[in-house]
This record gives sequence, structure tokens and C-alpha cells, in this order.
Amino acid sequence: MDDVGTPGQGSGTLHEAEARFRIAFEEAGVGMAIVALDGRLLRVNRELQRMLGRTEAELLAGSGMRAISHPDDAAARAADLARLAAGEVDRYKRDRRYVGAGGATMWGATTISLVRDGGGAPLYAIGQLEDITARKAAEERAERRAGQQSAVAQLSQLALTEQDFAALAAATVEAITASLDVSVAGLVALEQDELRLVSGAELDDAHARHTLATAAPVVVRDADGEERFDVAGLRARGIASGVSVPVAGESDQPFGVLGMYATAPRAFGDDDLAFLQSVANVLTGALRRLAAEQGLRFQALHDPLTQLPNRALLMDRLRLAVARRRRAQTWVAVLYLDLDDFKGVNDSLGHAAGDELLRHLAPRLSEALRPSDTLARLGGDEFAILCEGLDEVTESVAIAERLLAVVAQPVEVEGVQLRPTASIGIALTGPGTSNEGEDLVRDGGVAMYRAKHAGRGRYEIFDDRMRAETVERVALTHDLRRAIEDGDLRLVYQPMVRFGEGRANGFEALARWTHPTRGEIPPDRFISLAEQHGLIEPLGRWVLREAVGQLRRWRDAGLSMGDMGMSVNVSRVQLSRPGLAEEIFEVLAERDIPPGQLVVEVTESAVMDDPDVANATLDALAEAGVRIALDDFGVGQSSLACLRDLPLDALKLDRGFITSLASSRQAAAIVRAVCDMARTLGFSVVAEGVETEAQSQVVEALGCDVGQGFLYARPVPPGEIPGVIAELDARLGAAAGERAAA
Repeated sequence: MDDVGTPGQGSGTLHEAEARFRIAFEEAGVGMAIVALDGRLLRVNRELQRMLGRTEAELLAGSGMRAISHPDDAAARAADLARLAAGEVDRYKRDRRYVGAGGATMWGATTISLVRDGGGAPLYAIGQLEDITARKAAEERAERRAGQQSAVAQLSQLALTEQDFAALAAATVEAITASLDVSVAGLVALEQDELRLVSGAELDDAHARHTLATAAPVVVRDADGEERFDVAGLRARGIASGVSVPVAGESDQPFGVLGMYATAPRAFGDDDLAFLQSVANVLTGALRRLAAEQGLRFQALHDPLTQLPNRALLMDRLRLAVARRRRAQTWVAVLYLDLDDFKGVNDSLGHAAGDELLRHLAPRLSEALRPSDTLARLGGDEFAILCEGLDEVTESVAIAERLLAVVAQPVEVEGVQLRPTASIGIALTGPGTSNEGEDLVRDGGVAMYRAKHAGRGRYEIFDDRMRAETVERVALTHDLRRAIEDGDLRLVYQPMVRFGEGRANGFEALARWTHPTRGEIPPDRFISLAEQHGLIEPLGRWVLREAVGQLRRWRDAGLSMGDMGMSVNVSRVQLSRPGLAEEIFEVLAERDIPPGQLVVEVTESAVMDDPDVANATLDALAEAGVRIALDDFGVGQSSLACLRDLPLDALKLDRGFITSLASSRQAAAIVRAVCDMARTLGFSVVAEGVETEAQSQVVEALGCDVGQGFLYARPVPPGEIPGVIAELDARLGAAAGERAAA
């Protein structure tokens, strides 16, 4: 080595050491170079020349490290050399990029060691370079794959809760462009043979249609060599490569195409294609979830006969209207409409004729209202009309008169021309009043009955003459408070059955109240009073203690309970109060009842009153083994996200689904979808309100696990339960035997 030496040794020893160094230097299996402190290359070995694809002369004649280093690493390389030249460090290791022949980029694991003279002054550096391009490529692929998997996971999470599909599509397009480093991406939908942009950039029409025609991914690595379809559109936009996948819809028909494009030729790998297909599958899942939720929501919030909003939807809108009224200082009216002598139509012409009459009247009533009004069917021949934003009370009277007029128009039913009439009650809340939604519906009903008693075919406005109803409600509330305190309420128990096993599955505890002078008070009447007047909490505590205590008494009496559980309803007030879980644990411990034999039934609306407290309570109960059931599923705003977030063991289909199986074509499909989903999520489905053998057979065939209703057993006092269970098990066993024999 003529331009460098090895100081501090004798002449013979120096030449021998230099010879050994030269041999080791030239024959090393890694790239090596002697680097001047200004970055020039003083000597390079054969392996370095091979790695960079350059001759020794090219490397030594150039600008040294600057010529072979990647421009993006230039500043960091210069800083490292400066520290080395200053003697601040003796050695450093870096992963750096280098530029080889033809501009190819190579990753190298670089080690630079400083050589000093006998006095310690820096002389030059010795560099070693190991080609790690393949390792870096593998790391980049793994990092990209992890990023893609994370993006799919985030999109999947969003797809479970996002109600706006356009927002999900926008997030999807953003994830594609970020994860795959492409110029543009987009989602288009196929609508009546036209492609409509949903989010992102428009896809090439020919490319998208070829994807739909093949129903498979279509990869274009270089548009110049593409022969499957016309690429003029791609070339016009400066697109050189791309890939698209079909997106399935909620049915057998495709929804559209998801695609991405790059401006340079590109070989999209299997990971890229798998990522894009996974994202398309997320969109398909979201489309089907939204369709299922929409079907559930419409079924739950609309009357199957007239397709009008039902009571649940009316009450939702009424609560909002009352809240807006407080801010706007306007009037809100509820008109309670009931057809006169509708029973006579059913009795004389049949129930089918009565249904036909209601179907005829629904659009008539709608046309007589303002676009902002809500017409709802409450049940039977009863309708309610919500009118908000009224400046004067008299506006509600004008609306009532229009409704009476359109009802009275002739209508032909079953070949008979009818001239129906109706009675309407009007209840109002406005400036200076404090009536709530339930009050308005109740007061409207009271006024309607007054109109009916006054001669029919007319309207009445709820006023002081009707306050007797309110007074009675106050008196009944007082009596209910005393009944709870004195223990005058009682529990009855309705058995449930497990399909396919021919036996009782458990009980639901139901509160009953026999008033000393008024007789039997319906549960929905006194429970609503309890909720409105702060009595639901003591009532709920009593029900819990009495139901668990009854389980203990049955056990002590020798009744074999097996794995049968006791279901107890928990109100929204109880669920929103911290400490409910501890109270339940205390009651179970006092009675020595295993937690797994208690089923706590809650509604989604109860959970949503205070989600943080409610979820914490339910999680604590579930962790201890108490079973959780979601009651009244399908009422109000029930959503699939609720099923994901709650620690459920079962959901109970609202009885409205069961009763509508015979009249609604969608009901069976919805029930089956709910059962399939529940089975996937690992909890059971209870069909409530089963009253006929036909209903029982249908819900069992659709996938329900448990049935409850009058067909199996009515709610009975605790003393009758042993006999009822024995009779029920015998009846179910016999039915199972008959089916097996058949």
C-alpha cells in the first residue's frame, strides 16, 4: 500500500504487516475501502467493486463517498465523517443507501473505523460494507404488510359502527393510498348499468367494467402491454398500472368496483392484491350490516300493515319535538285519532276488510298533513299525529278538521262502499306548559274518548274538564308507593322452553299488583308510573330480592332446578346507578344462589342512559358469572354495535317480530339473520310472545334457541310452578317423541 503506512513498527515487520493487511483487504468477503478524512476513496477491494458494479479506477477517480452515497443520506454521511475527522468518535455503524451502476440503489450495513498516527492524530478511516438490500426489502415488505393488516383492522372496526357508508368509503380510499403508495384510488357503484363515483377518484370505465364482467381482480402491470380491454382511458390520464377488485353487494348483485392506479409500471404483489381484496370484503360486510340494520330498524319502527311509523318512532320524534318547543316557544300538538265503529267493520266484513280500510285511510291522512307532521299507527284503528312548530292553538283545530273530512270520504272495501268517521282528541304543550311526550299521548287519548262519547265524528281538546284522569294517576301513584313499602305486590313466574331439548329452560319474574279497590292493575300501567315518579328503584330492589329468594325456596323444597335460570328485568334507573352489581352479588350471597342462575335483562335504551356506568356494571356482573340478556331487541334504535359492545349471553326478540311473521315477508328473513348473527357471536336468541304452535315451529326453524309465551305457559304464582314445569316437560317430551316417530 503505497499511500498509507503502518506507524510504530520496524521496517521488516512493517512490510510483513502490510502484506498481510493487503491480502486480508483484497480477499475479504465484504466490501472494504480506505477512506480519506475528506471522504475520498484511497483504496477499494474487489468485493466493493462487485457490489457497486464499478471499477477500481471509477471509484478512486470520483468524488469518493459522495459519488456512491444515496442523495437522501448525503447530509448524515457528511456529518458522520466530520465527527470522525475531528476525532470525536473512533468508529460508527450505520445502515445506509448506496448508488451502484446504472443508478441502482443498494442498502449496506456500513462500519467506519478511524486510524490514528503514533501521536493519536486521525489519519484515515477503514470502511466495511455488507449488502443488506434483500434484508431491507424483506423488512419493508413485513412493515408494509403489518401496516396493511392494521389498516384492515381499523376499517373493520369502523365498519361495525359507522352508519354513513360514504364516510367509510372515504376512509377506505385514504387507507389504500396510504398503504400502497399509489397515485389515486376510488370506489364506484354500479347503478342501472351506470358507474357512479362513491369516493376518491373516478376509475377507468373499461377497467371497472372488465372487473365486473370477470367478477375477479384485474391487475394491469403496464398499460402499454394490456390487451384484455381498451386502455385509452388509462393512457389519457397518465396511468401506467393499476389493480381493481369487485365489491359484492347486499344481495347476489355486485355493488361496484374498488381500484387504485399508479403513474409508472408496477408489479403489484400478492400482498397488495390480498390487502385490496380484504378492504373490498370490509365494504361488503358494511353494506350487508347497514342493510340488515335498516331492515331491523324499519321493522321495529314501522307498522307492517300501513308502513306508517309506529308508537316507538312517534315517541322518539315527540321527545325531540318537545325539546325544540322549549327553545322556539311554539306549540306542539298530538292528535289522537280513532275510527268510529271499526269493530263493526271487522265483525260484518271480516278482519281482512278492516285491514284494507286502514290501508286506504293511511295515505289519505298523510296527504291532509303538513310535510313536517308525523302520522303514526298506534295499533288497531288508532292513529296519532304529531304537529310541531304551531304558532297558535287554532292551527291544531284546522288540522283536525281536515283529517275528519278526509276520513269521511267514501271508500270501497270488499265491494261495499263505506263512509267512515273518526273521533279526535287534541293535546297541546306550549309556552308556559310542562307536558312531556307521554303526557301528550295520554291526554290526547283521554280527549279522544271524550269526543267519542260526545257523539263521534268530532274532535275535543284536552282541558281542565279532563284533569280527573291526571288526579287519578296521582292517586294511583300514591297507592303504588304504599304497596311497594307494605309488600302488597307479588311476583308471578313464566317458564321458558329450550327448543330441541323438550324441557323448561328457566323463568322470568313478572311483577303484579292487585289494588284493594281498583282490582288488577296492568303491569305496563304501574311500571310506567313507577318510572315517572321515582319508584322504579325500590320496586326493582324488591323484585330482585323476591325472585332470588324464590329460587332458594324452590331449592329448599326439593324442586330440581338443573341449569334453569331466573330472569329479572333491570330498569334504566337501576342500571345508571353505581353499586347495582354489588347489590346483586350481596343478594345472591345471602340466598346462596350461584351467579349463573340469575339472568339480568336490560334494554339498549337503558344502557344508553349512562353508557359508562351501565357497561361497567354489566361487565362486573358478567365476569362474576351472572348472565346478561338484551330485552326487546328490535325496538327503538337497537343496533348491531350494541351486540358487539355488551357482554351478552342472550337477546330476546321483541314480540312484535313474532306476531308479524304471518303478515310481513321480511320478518322471517330478519329473524333468521338475527339468529345467524347471534350464533356467530356466541349467544342465544329468545322468541317472546309465542302464542300458537305455528309460531313456535317457525321460530324454531328460523334458529331461535328459546321460546317464551302463552303457548307454553302463562305466568303463574310460585306455588304452581312445580306442577306447571312437570306438565310442560311432559308435553314437550311427548311432542318431541311424536316428531321423532314421524
